[in-house]
Amino acid sequence: MNHNNLKLLTRVALLLGAIPMTGFAADTDVVIFINGDRLTGEIKALERGRLRFKTDATGTINIEWDEVAYLSSDQNIQAETENGTRYYGHLGQAEEKGDVVIETSRGPAVLEHQNVVKLNPIDQEGFRDIDLSVSAGYNFTNANSVKQFNVGADASYRTRTRILASNFSSVISDSADSESSQRQTLGFNFTRLRANRWLTNGNLNFDHNDELGVNLRSSLGGGGGRILTQTNHSLFILQGGLKVTNENLIAEPEDKVSLESYADITWEWYRYDTPELDWSTNLEIIPSLTEWGRVRAEFDAKLIWEIVGDLFWQFEVYNSFDSESEGVSDNDYGIITSVAYKF
Repeated sequence: MNHNNLKLLTRVALLLGAIPMTGFAADTDVVIFINGDRLTGEIKALERGRLRFKTDATGTINIEWDEVAYLSSDQNIQAETENGTRYYGHLGQAEEKGDVVIETSRGPAVLEHQNVVKLNPIDQEGFRDIDLSVSAGYNFTNANSVKQFNVGADASYRTRTRILASNFSSVISDSADSESSQRQTLGFNFTRLRANRWLTNGNLNFDHNDELGVNLRSSLGGGGGRILTQTNHSLFILQGGLKVTNENLIAEPEDKVSLESYADITWEWYRYDTPELDWSTNLEIIPSLTEWGRVRAEFDAKLIWEIVGDLFWQFEVYNSFDSESEGVSDNDYGIITSVAYKF
């Protein structure tokens, strides 16, 4: 195993937690519930059917979007509907319960509550604050002395039409019957939001996987896709494109460069009635264009339960496949349990 590459991935990943956090000084946003209760504070975001709202007394809390009757804000807010139309401006006072009023530069736009799927505060310079979540877990099985340690981090930064995201995960496994193995991934993604739910993107990824015989795989790619469905309960995205990949394999003396295509499917489903569930699945299929017959694939499924506040418990299943693996197996798969905290 190449420890220099592992150190490089880990150091870069630590930058995810070192990015300075920005925030808004607004404390004049108002949310009125269907039962008549009201809170004054700061809108953080509406995502995945939940309004994140911060007050001095409660900190940041999650409010089910169906429970909100009225919402107003002096912040610059970008609202997005199910069909992908985006509006930018202050949130005005609605006359009808359930309506969302955006005071845009062209005049007020009145949106039906159930059609609004995203609200993102974005300042005059066109930026919003950084979303950051970190997770860590440790598993031990006494029967065969299997130990597994995992850490992960995700960060995203948004403007009105662009999303910058990065992610890092590391899984280290050890047992009495076999040598220790490690799996690290580090990715950066740029997304440009287009009209009618279309998008274009670019991505840069680094991978290390002992089981597949990969010392370091670096990929630079780009393409496009479309958000086929987005509601307050589900999200379905289809993307595709090309990538150039450089592989440093444990069993090969020289690096190998190849051109690949990829197709990526993302499906997310979330429910906040008891029991609360948050399910996300991603499948990426990567046929090689320069090594005919070679196909790689990455699969990840994650289930999240909220423990309390911003603390969550995660259960994840992953599988990495390479039809021409240089490692001990064509497949590397596993189960991860961890505790996560969202900032």
